[in-house]
Amino acid sequence: MINVILADDHQIIRQAIGELLESSGRYRVVANVENGEDLLKVLEKKSCDVLVIDIAMPKIDGIKVVKHLREHSILIPVLALSANDDAKSIKAILQAGANGFVPKTSSLQELDFAINAIMRGNAYISPSVTDRMMHPESVTSKTNSAISVLTSRELEIMRLLAEGKPNREIGGILHISTRTVDTHRSNILKKLGFKTNADLVRLAISEGLISV
Repeated sequence: MINVILADDHQIIRQAIGELLESSGRYRVVANVENGEDLLKVLEKKSCDVLVIDIAMPKIDGIKVVKHLREHSILIPVLALSANDDAKSIKAILQAGANGFVPKTSSLQELDFAINAIMRGNAYISPSVTDRMMHPESVTSKTNSAISVLTSRELEIMRLLAEGKPNREIGGILHISTRTVDTHRSNILKKLGFKTNADLVRLAISEGLISV
């Protein structure tokens, strides 16, 4: 059983994430708090295997909490959560010492994968935000391009398709079913007026989504 402490200023979010994790039968939420100050107090009395914390919290935010933990050599794996996928905030908490980041919209499968990854000593950043973090300057430049009609998820799938990855592998990377990948691919082709992956590859290269 993996012991988890949750920290988020919205009770409904803490409850939803806690129920989601405990429903798997592999996790036990040993404490949940609404701000960073309470979290630090709880950690003086309780131990856990992993912390799942919001970035934006009252009193002491997630970034300051993680900095405090690392400065005091407290090496509990930390998975950061946020409803806001702003690249600056994500980078800040990772630089402070968090081990991973997932958006609050993540599925149980992605949460489980992320927690297990950071507990093994690896870093984990949700594929839904990696491209934005690596190329923040591209966000505004793409707003008037052909691919501006695509959602962030469709852009990620388009990039992976253009890299030649099969649908099954893409599903594994994004923690979605192969059928869902097929549906996204069809929607992408329809929105762009394309018929084949070759068309996607040409556009992906011209838009800088992939390099050759």
